[in-house]
Amino acid sequence: MSEKLLEISGLRVHFDTLDGQVEALNSVDLEVNKGQIMGLVGESGCGKSVTSLVTIGLATCEVDEGSVKYEGEELLFRDSESTSQIKEISGYIVVMSVLLSIFGGFWTILIDPIQGRNILLGFALVSSVSWGVGFLFSKESRAHEKFMRWVRGNEISMIFQEPMTALNPLYSVEKQISEVMREHDRLVDPETPTINRIGEALFSPFSLIYRTLAAKPQSSAAFLSVMAFVIIAHRGIGARQGFADEAQSWIWLLMLVVPLMYSISNISRVRHMLTDEMSLEERVAMETSFSGSGFSMDRIDPRTGTVFSEYSHMESDMTGYELWLRGLNPRVWLFAHRFSVSLQGLPAALAITIVVFLMLWMPFSSLMGMVVISSLLALPVIIGIDFLRLDPAHSRQVQGILEDVRIPNPEAVVKMYPHELSGGMRQRVMIGMMMSCEPKLLIADEPTTALDVTIQAQILKLMMDLRDEKGTSILLITHDLGVIAEMCDDVTVMYAGRVVERAPVEELFANPLHAYTRGLMACTPNIASTRKSILPAIPGQVANPSDFVSGCRFCQRMDRQGSTLTTRPQMIESSPGHWVEACQICLDEEEDKWE
Repeated sequence: MSEKLLEISGLRVHFDTLDGQVEALNSVDLEVNKGQIMGLVGESGCGKSVTSLVTIGLATCEVDEGSVKYEGEELLFRDSESTSQIKEISGYIVVMSVLLSIFGGFWTILIDPIQGRNILLGFALVSSVSWGVGFLFSKESRAHEKFMRWVRGNEISMIFQEPMTALNPLYSVEKQISEVMREHDRLVDPETPTINRIGEALFSPFSLIYRTLAAKPQSSAAFLSVMAFVIIAHRGIGARQGFADEAQSWIWLLMLVVPLMYSISNISRVRHMLTDEMSLEERVAMETSFSGSGFSMDRIDPRTGTVFSEYSHMESDMTGYELWLRGLNPRVWLFAHRFSVSLQGLPAALAITIVVFLMLWMPFSSLMGMVVISSLLALPVIIGIDFLRLDPAHSRQVQGILEDVRIPNPEAVVKMYPHELSGGMRQRVMIGMMMSCEPKLLIADEPTTALDVTIQAQILKLMMDLRDEKGTSILLITHDLGVIAEMCDDVTVMYAGRVVERAPVEELFANPLHAYTRGLMACTPNIASTRKSILPAIPGQVANPSDFVSGCRFCQRMDRQGSTLTTRPQMIESSPGHWVEACQICLDEEEDKWE
């Protein structure tokens, strides 16, 4: 007998809405054994995702009854009725006290300072005491939440339906995976001593400036030139406060210098692109060959070293002047085209001019004060970010995780951001993040949504490999019965917040008993079907959660009458391991009338 890893029994939850309570799950029973892949299938809205979110403690619903046990440890926590009432009352008192404290502040200002002060202090005291009572009675819930934060990631991980719900677009792949591992104390010991890391952090502002100057020398030179212009202008004005009449000439000079500098920077960049003297650091090789209505350029990806061709169609956008230039000399035409593109950036130059103009209006002492204050505020952030940057050992550890999920060129991917990756790559990164702490149970909620069949196959094979190599149990939530048949050991079918059938995958596909299960299979394309035939569909729609009956909910959908709508069918074991909701009408195949 297999050892149970996850056991859900009698789970019933509801959501509080403006129309009242809406039941989402009703007496759900589910088991996942160690090393098993359990498939959870059903239409949208049947409760699959809610079940998974309740399991890891992230659902916003209220749990009415039931149990969720992981390796025999209860994951659900519900306050007693008296504790809940005390916490609710204390919360109301805190809110009212804060509002009345605001009233006391207005009383202090407008009517009587002494009375207002007393009112303010009185309600502040009441608010503090009420908050303290609520905090005291929430001790157990806070302890349980701490326990759940440890369970999530260490023991149970979840792959969400959309990768970007778990990936932060502002952080690199390396930082996000390392953050999870740091939270659960899974990072290896750093190679660099702590004292050296502190020294690097203190020196980080200067190294950051150096890296910026080295990476974008032209932009950096333009910025430094503008700052030098502002300082010289202020010194030329003298010690006067603000902008003086005799400094008008500085503004006219500024209106000429900034756009000119911007254009020269672009021209210089274009000229550099047209030369054959390309540095190895840039790792960009460009060969220009005109053909047809455009030109092709061979580039080298700086991250991967892969050579790719880029073809540009430009004839449709050319003016007569550009066509004339192209007829003279391809390089002259390309230079003119790039120069015209550079002129499109003049609005940005104008914006810079306005900013510098405002800087000239500001007194020099105030300007320098703002610069110093901004630098002091940014310094701790820069130091903190640099100090928390990954050690080389941590980088290699993250790269190893990406290799485990079959990501090519992990050395380059760790430095990328989610928006730079394809859908399949993002899915793999999320799987790698979830598997970084080697959890025993992986909940995969539609892991292959919106992926092409090739990437889908790769993701599914990856999950199979994780199960085989690390013994990870998987709860696979999907609409795809083909994926269920290919991957899963057991299958659980849900409808309208209930489990209607559960069986080993071979048994379920060979002998589906419940009418809803047979309907799902009838809606699945079959290679033996007549070409261009219309697939049958289950009549009706899933019932509104607020209109659920106490009896058979599938009979409700099929507009059946009688006792089936008032008495809930019991789950029976028709054969070893094959459980089904025993509605006699739903078990009768003669009642299947699919259109």
